[in-house]
Parts: sequence; C-alpha cells; structure tokens
Amino acid sequence: MDFLDPRKRRAHRTRLMTGYVLIAVAIGLGSWLLLETTSGFGYDTKTGKIIQNGLLFVDSVPGGAKIHLNGKSQNADTSSRLILPAGDYSLALKKDGYRDWTRKFTLNEHSIARYVYPLLVPKEPKPRALKKYTPPPTLVTQTPDRRTLLVSVPRAAGAPYSFEQYDLGDIAKPPTAISLPASLLTNPAAASDKLTEVEWSTDNRHVLLRRDYPGGFEFLVLDRQDPASSVNLNRLFGANPTQVALRNKKVDQVYLFFAAGGEIRVGDTTNGQLAGAFIRNALAFKAHGTTLLTYVTNEGAPTGQVTGRIWDNGKNYDLNQFTAGSTYVLDAAQFQGHWYYVVASNTVDRVGIYKDPLNTLKSGSAETAQPSVALRLAGSEKVSFSSNARFIGLQGGDKLAVYDLENKESYSYGMAGASAVAIRWMDGHRWAGTIGGNLAIFDYDGINQQTLVPTTLPTGAFFDRDYERFFSVPAPDAAGASELQATDLRVGSDIPN
Repeated sequence: MDFLDPRKRRAHRTRLMTGYVLIAVAIGLGSWLLLETTSGFGYDTKTGKIIQNGLLFVDSVPGGAKIHLNGKSQNADTSSRLILPAGDYSLALKKDGYRDWTRKFTLNEHSIARYVYPLLVPKEPKPRALKKYTPPPTLVTQTPDRRTLLVSVPRAAGAPYSFEQYDLGDIAKPPTAISLPASLLTNPAAASDKLTEVEWSTDNRHVLLRRDYPGGFEFLVLDRQDPASSVNLNRLFGANPTQVALRNKKVDQVYLFFAAGGEIRVGDTTNGQLAGAFIRNALAFKAHGTTLLTYVTNEGAPTGQVTGRIWDNGKNYDLNQFTAGSTYVLDAAQFQGHWYYVVASNTVDRVGIYKDPLNTLKSGSAETAQPSVALRLAGSEKVSFSSNARFIGLQGGDKLAVYDLENKESYSYGMAGASAVAIRWMDGHRWAGTIGGNLAIFDYDGINQQTLVPTTLPTGAFFDRDYERFFSVPAPDAAGASELQATDLRVGSDIPN
C-alpha cells in the first residue's frame, strides 16, 4: 500500500506543504490587493503598475443622464459610483432633450468627489400660461414649503387687497381667492401704495409684509388661511418701527427696530404688549432665533468705526470692529455643528467669516474674535447662506464672492446684468435670479449658467418643492397685461402621462 511506502509519504507531505504555501500566498496576495484597492490603489493591466485611485459619485435630477469623462462615455448613468485613477477630469452629463451639465475637477488619491446635485434643464423651455393679469401683479411670493404661490390681484384705490393662491402640487386646480381687510390699512384710498414681502413664518400660513403708501409705511401680518385674523403691527403696538422681523420665524413675537435711537424691542402679537428696548444704538440687525441676533452699533467705537456684536440670551459680545458704511451685511448660520458669522459694511473690502466666535468671546480670552477666513469683495450689499448653509455668498452689484465651508475653497466672479437684489440662493448649491430680463440659474462658483425664460420677478422665478416646474411673470404685453407662467423642467419620458 502507498501509505506504507516512506518515499511516497514524504512526496505526499511535500506536495501537501507546497499546496498550503501556495494557498497562503494566494490568500495573502488577495488580501493585500483588497487592502490596496480599499485604500485607493488599483492595478493597471496595460502597464503593470500600481495606480492610486479615488471615488466619484454622480447623480442628477432628472436621473438617467449619461456620464462622460474627458470626452468619453463611461457606459454609466446617474446615479453611479466610479473608481478612477487620481487626476484631472472634465465631467459632462448628457441626456436627450436637456442641456449638458459640465464641470472640471481634480480627483486626488484616496479622496471622494461628489456631484450629486446637478439639475438638468430643457434645451428649449416651454412656458405655459396659467392666468393673465392686467395690470401685472405687484406681489408674487411663495410659502417656505414651496407648496403654495400667492399672487396679488390688481386693485382699485380703496378696495381691499386680494390674492390668488395656487396649489403648486396641482396647477390644474383653479386658484383660491383671499382678501386682506381694507380696514387694516392706513389711507386705504391711496392709489400708489405697494406691498413687499419681508419674511414668511415657518407655519407656511403667515407672511410679514411691508406696505408703502404716500406719507409713510406700515407692517402687516397676512393670515392666508383666515384673512380676517390678519394684523396691522403698527396699530397693534401703537408704534412706527423702521424694521420688523419675526423673532423665531413665528408670528407670536416680533422684533421691532427703531432707527431713531437704534432701539430693538420685542412685541407680543398675542396681547399687543411692546417690551422695553433690550438693545440701543443699533444701526442694523439680523435675528437668528429667540435668543440670538447680530447687530452693528457705533456705541463706544472710534470715530468712523462701528462694532459688530452678538446678542446671546441677554448678553452682548463684541465680534469685530470695522469702518462705518451706508449698508451693513449681517448673517449667521449653523453648518455641521458649528456657527458661522459675517458682519461687515459696504466699505470693507475684506469680509471676515467667523467660526464659533462665542466660544472665544465667552471665555474672555480676547476682546474680539479672529476670522477663520475672509472673502474679498468691494461694496458688499448683501450676504446670505445657501439653503443647506454650506456656502456663504457675498454680493455687491454684479460681483459675487462665495466660500465653501465644506471644502474650504473660495470663488470670486461677476454676472453681467445682475444685482444683489435680483439674485438669491435657489437651493443648497445654486443661485437663481433675473439677469438681463431673463431667469438665470448657475452653480455656486458661477459655472453652468443657464438662461431660461423672460421674467420680471426680482428673484427670477419660484420653484415647486421637487424642482419639476418653475413659475415666472414676463414683461407686460402691448395691452399692459402679464401672464403668470408655469414652465416644466422635465421633457420627454420624464413627464408623467
């Protein structure tokens, strides 16, 4: 028998050990290759060299766009995950009936690039008239949840303000009509008055409005579900504030600012009580909730200088000091667990961004905070955060400066024909506004600018909650009438039957 032969037993053991070694080598090599692959390394079968990879995630709205890199199709649609060698790339998303979306980027080794926000727009947008207004509506506004569009109806002097509400989830449904009681208005017979949106409450029911009329202005809270419950804040508090803001995006309490004396006071709309001033000598302010706001004051500042302050639950902290100006830009928002502040004037060319400054100021280790980064822009008129707070946008005329809090990158560019008034953040990554009489949208860094349809709305257009349609008002026709138009952002098979 073979197992009794010593030579054959030795040969068998040798073969067995050799097999074990080869299996161990294969397992080790496989584990090494798997580890290197998960660590961002790959193997080039053409050159036999180890290459360093990165990951690319791509998505789009609508989906199903073809992914092209450096002019070559990747045989992949959005949404996809691609493992690519580190390097410079030109990305293009292509879909029939839509304009291409493009971007150049650098993919570093062991890094991840995400482009999951692209919005594809039709090559030929086709507006559809919903209703004609003669003369054009003076106010068009949208609830924060983007479900309802409120359009003012032309009125005769002395008549109540009337509005039509459109359900953006079902635009085939006729709009519902509401009226603001004429008894709320001071000098209701004024023919040259004007309503302007200040801000909406988060309940999507109340909107704070400013009404300018010959001889003055006043602030109103319109209750679109129960118009009879609407309130004239000037009458309620027996005061004439320069500015009003919702205290916590709700209508039960409001901040009232009085330019004479720079007082900021809290008014309770449930009982009409107006508290005493908790801030004085303010030049401008911005509320960020119930117990937090930023403001600018000349109190204690050298001649020609002003101080930016944070009011936090009854205590004041000096954020920074800068040259006084005619316009002040203030804002604050929370991103990834950190608070970011911007307070400056239109005379400051280098605008600081402050990260969690209250941590330093409350500790008393410094009299003012130090900016973590700065944006360069002369003549700033407006500052704002994108809807996801990732981007801080500074605007001055047709110039913009943007800082990306996630990637720590800054961008500066111009948009000819634009103004700070006519541009706003459309979502977390894009601007929208009126440029040269047309609705334009573009990415945070100025690329992928798309001109869509003519519009006279200051903010260009209003989008529904899923960004499937937008609503705009073009210039009046020869008869002085304008149409409220709906334009579908989907084409072909993307439009439901």
